[in-house]
Amino acid sequence: MNQIFIFSLPRSGSTLLQRVLMSHDKIKSVAEPWILLPQIYSLRDEGVLSEYGSMLSSIAIKDFINNLPLKDEDYYDSLRGFITELHQKIANNGETYFLDKTPRYYLIIEEIAKVFPNAKFIFLFRSPEQIYSSMIRTWSNNRLRPFLGSYHDLTSGFEKLSKGYTKLRDDSIVVRYEDLVLEPEREIKKVLEFLNLDYKDELIEAFSNQDTKGELGDPTGVISYKNISSQSLMKWQNTLHTFTRKKSALSIINKIDENAMTLQGYDKNEIVSKLKQLKPIFSLKNEIKDLLDYSINSIVRRTQLLLFFGKRFKWVRKRFIS
Repeated sequence: MNQIFIFSLPRSGSTLLQRVLMSHDKIKSVAEPWILLPQIYSLRDEGVLSEYGSMLSSIAIKDFINNLPLKDEDYYDSLRGFITELHQKIANNGETYFLDKTPRYYLIIEEIAKVFPNAKFIFLFRSPEQIYSSMIRTWSNNRLRPFLGSYHDLTSGFEKLSKGYTKLRDDSIVVRYEDLVLEPEREIKKVLEFLNLDYKDELIEAFSNQDTKGELGDPTGVISYKNISSQSLMKWQNTLHTFTRKKSALSIINKIDENAMTLQGYDKNEIVSKLKQLKPIFSLKNEIKDLLDYSINSIVRRTQLLLFFGKRFKWVRKRFIS
């Protein structure tokens, strides 16, 4: 069993690319596994909240690894076997590839390459103003207030994704979302050639029949899009239609590393210029609502109040250790 990893930021079109590729009879995939994130983060000194004490746990696990004959090499070899065995249990119809599409793998690109040195890596890039507007429409019900956990996906995610690509450039392929929706046949042929698989005419049409069988991913896109369309490329203009949204988008994009954007094929100054030229549609009601959402968003994010008031984090207030 061979592995394919799609590295991208959330809302970059990874579900679309995943569903097209899994239309091939040699590629199996399911939703978003996320399974490598806790495995890799168990070795990190920070990034995990736990009741058992994740900082001490990372020290203990690294100490255990240090006692293995080949240390990290033994650990990664066993981890590779564990994950591959799970992939094989899912790919039980003769597929030769398991495709793992988990957007926040951009946080662990280097470690994944160590665990799976022979895997195929696909880097999927998308322009930041489009990602941001897609997050607002899809995750936040077209509001600014719920936009919390994905702030760092944009502000620091671009740099992490570009750094990962820099290290794996010789063993990977790049697909840009804009190219994928404008010329899908050309881009899919390019990817399949990279995977040493034959292109089949029905792939572009058959993707809408693919069920990723999971809760995560892009349920909105799965329901709404039955064919590949470039209409999504202009939706950002209608989403960022108020002064507050325009200001918020400019603030986020200005925090993105310019070199990271350039590496991915995007001109930061050009995107900022497009946003500045965008003429908002003034509505006092919408402006007040967006300003209130934006203010609450900023306060909660900067003070980490989500940990104190979020229902899913209730246990943190009672039993949090590290």
